[in-house]
Amino acid sequence: MPTYEVEVDTLLFDMDGTLVSSTAALSAVWVEFAKQYNMDLDDLLENSHGKRTVENLQERLPQLSPEQALSEAYRFEDRIIEISDENRSKAKSEPTAANPQGSIVGLPGVKELLKQINDGAAAQESRRPGWAIVTSATGDYARKAFLSTKTSELPKVFVSSDDVNKGKPNPEPYKKGAELSGVDITKCIVVEDAPAGVLSGKRAGARVLGLKTTHDAKRLWLQGADFVVDDLSKVQARWEGDKVILTIDSDERPSFE
Repeated sequence: MPTYEVEVDTLLFDMDGTLVSSTAALSAVWVEFAKQYNMDLDDLLENSHGKRTVENLQERLPQLSPEQALSEAYRFEDRIIEISDENRSKAKSEPTAANPQGSIVGLPGVKELLKQINDGAAAQESRRPGWAIVTSATGDYARKAFLSTKTSELPKVFVSSDDVNKGKPNPEPYKKGAELSGVDITKCIVVEDAPAGVLSGKRAGARVLGLKTTHDAKRLWLQGADFVVDDLSKVQARWEGDKVILTIDSDERPSFE
């Protein structure tokens, strides 16, 4: 397994499937919506990840007006939080990535990596925060979901589906993240678990680190990922001056010929 050192100005993280996992609660809500709207549940579970909820609904429910689709997207995401909170209150122990018990949880290595970045940024006043979140979820839901895991405080830059006109795989979300962070996108690394997100990052001009937390490595490589790891426990960060230096224990890039 090769190890790489990568110098970046800022890490642009996807949220769900990258920093946190809402899989159990999310799947339960797709079951409810599939039943209500007679949608193909297998299609939803296989192909919806990494895209804005409103776009997933618009693609499959053309009878909804734009206003109705947006309203249903908010209701969908509110329901994820409700189910997660219900399950957390019933849990016999603290939910973890290994045993989420139906709740939204932080993923392996996330808390440690963000602490390394945050501690380094705080050590020198002139340093930028070093990371941002760029998510396909709506802002209210995403902030609640992230904070519920007690992984870290919210970053200063938090781009949600509310902040863009076009979602992933369009490059707009990650371009927006770099712009709000005050950095050149080519000096960022995007961290993603979804093929649509990998493609968004590459189209924006960033290097991309793919995580095998949701999809297999091949799908990430084929969308152009520069590095692929199991999860963020395979990544370490330190600061040198105003740069974040990442040590990445990546899979070896396969040949698909």
